[in-house]
Amino acid sequence: MFNKLPKKVIEYLINELPPFTGVLIIRSDRDGIILDHHGPHSEYLHIEPVKGKAIHEYVPALFSMIPPLVSPMVLNNIKSNTKAFADIHIVEDGENKFWIFFVDQSHQVEGIRDILQKINETKLLIESNSELAAAVDPYEVFEDLILLIKDDETAIINSKIPGWFESYSPNYSISSKIKFTEVFPYLEVFLFEAKEFWLSQKTGKIESGIWSETISEGMEMAFTAYAIYNNGSKFLLVRPMEQEVDKEQMALQMAREQVLAYEKLEKTEKKLNILLDYKDKFVSIVSHDLRSPVAAVLGITELLVNDDTEISKLSDFYQEMILGIREEMIRLLDYNDKLYHWSNLELGNFKIVKEKVNLQKIIETTERTAKNKTELKNISFSTNLVDEIIIDVDVSLFQQALNNLLSNAIKFTPVDGTIFIKVQSGDNINISIVDSGVGIPKEISKNIFSGFTQKSTLGTHGEKGTGLGLGIVKKIIDAHGFTIDVESDIGIGSKFIITIPKILNSN
Repeated sequence: MFNKLPKKVIEYLINELPPFTGVLIIRSDRDGIILDHHGPHSEYLHIEPVKGKAIHEYVPALFSMIPPLVSPMVLNNIKSNTKAFADIHIVEDGENKFWIFFVDQSHQVEGIRDILQKINETKLLIESNSELAAAVDPYEVFEDLILLIKDDETAIINSKIPGWFESYSPNYSISSKIKFTEVFPYLEVFLFEAKEFWLSQKTGKIESGIWSETISEGMEMAFTAYAIYNNGSKFLLVRPMEQEVDKEQMALQMAREQVLAYEKLEKTEKKLNILLDYKDKFVSIVSHDLRSPVAAVLGITELLVNDDTEISKLSDFYQEMILGIREEMIRLLDYNDKLYHWSNLELGNFKIVKEKVNLQKIIETTERTAKNKTELKNISFSTNLVDEIIIDVDVSLFQQALNNLLSNAIKFTPVDGTIFIKVQSGDNINISIVDSGVGIPKEISKNIFSGFTQKSTLGTHGEKGTGLGLGIVKKIIDAHGFTIDVESDIGIGSKFIITIPKILNSN
């Protein structure tokens, strides 16, 4: 592997890294997929890295870090899947490959013990001298803000309030509870690494790197943070930085923010999928169980309406009430049926079982199903199909799609209007449902097959719809591998065209 090191990588090794005995080198592509490696992997990784695997499977901190925003990029004191801490250097070689160097820094975490020892010594000195206790705070020698972590959101201020923090956020005092990710938003990014470190329960620290926060309009302040674990307690130490933030450090901040965004997106996606699953199952169960009581009420109203003797005993007002109940029950049953079919189509709880069938037979069945509705509005129904055309479809589902399209056409066609089913057979089979209705505005027609709609338009005779019919049609047509389109002009009418490719129909 060393014989193939690019010049750019060799220069970086010589000029930027300490003597690199014990360095683990991993080469990856721009997607973070391991190409090869060299060096003592057991000192940094729990198992030997495998070609073709993603680097973040071995070092979670490198998730979404490759390609880096800048090259070279350095991540300080990163804990791998062993007990080791390493500075990780990512270098692009100019050939769209990335070299990742792991440099042991485990000895550096011992430095926190000196800081903690100094604090403890100061506390003991104060406790033994009351005069000193009144004048000196054990943390006075530091400009650090020390937070004792209570949970993922809150901490207790465990130090003297530094002067810079009084200006930055003046509403806190010693022992105050603080929602630290609200005061320092960047800490939410660092928290992913900090949690992993605290879980290890190893005395020591890890550093966040430098970031900046806006403390007032037009003024920014640079910080670094340390996650500390000592004697079973978890701390965050926030330290102001005097030096100017360089581009590399800002790039690191942006990269970590990107990791946070991916993490949040992944969690949100999982929650959304669970909610959608519950929603679909709920709709399917409710629509199925609602059908029986609705059908029972409808049956009772049908008996009353068709019993001339009993209905004649009622006043005109109550007769209209019963007719209204029947109409609403028919609409509710129709809505429930469509909701049930829609939910099952959304859940994928159906299977296309195709068979050869005469298209004329399906059209005739569709006409008979809609006969009462067409007669009620005196709508003329016709078709040009006289020859036998065999189509390969799931008869039940395809029949349902045509029923929904014809029902939709009747709804928006005025009294004495016309509906025509036109069939053309050539390179493909085109089935067009053409009406002389009110037409569809352009802004609605472009999204008309999108599924459930919040509001259904009243028909020309006051008919109420469900907002589901055309969404069900689209699902059925898509499941067959067919296509459906709409052409419409306001005041002239609409045409819905189902296209059956000959190649699919011949199978």
